[in-house]
Amino acid sequence: MEFPRRYFCIWLRAPLLCRSYRPRPHLGRGTIIPTNATIIVERTQYFAKPGLAADVLDLRRNACAVRLSIGLPAGEIFVKHPSGDGSEPDVAWQCTFGDAAAREADLAARAASAAFESIRVQMRKPLARFERQVFSIAAL
Repeated sequence: MEFPRRYFCIWLRAPLLCRSYRPRPHLGRGTIIPTNATIIVERTQYFAKPGLAADVLDLRRNACAVRLSIGLPAGEIFVKHPSGDGSEPDVAWQCTFGDAAAREADLAARAASAAFESIRVQMRKPLARFERQVFSIAAL
């Protein structure tokens, strides 16, 4: 039985040897995302005063612990990489929400929490600048 050349190349996994082989991206493999879905991403960026980046990171970790204690997702914390150009924040936090209503419920829960408000007050001291960004994830 004779196979076309491209099948043989795929079988060998040698795409450089076969000019006809073109890998295809498998976007969303196994995932079904409705086209009308809107996912909201909230990202906060913390620019610390000189020498206080570790304090900002500790406070952000405390804020994530408070979020968990009041039934909210912790989100993700990012820290500045040493090879950056210096324009990036010292600490960043990001959380995704299924829709605008979920984000509004999250905001309401934060506002109702005295523990979270305490973290906000503490966070103002070591910060030189704070930025909040809210995005919608665009469909492909």
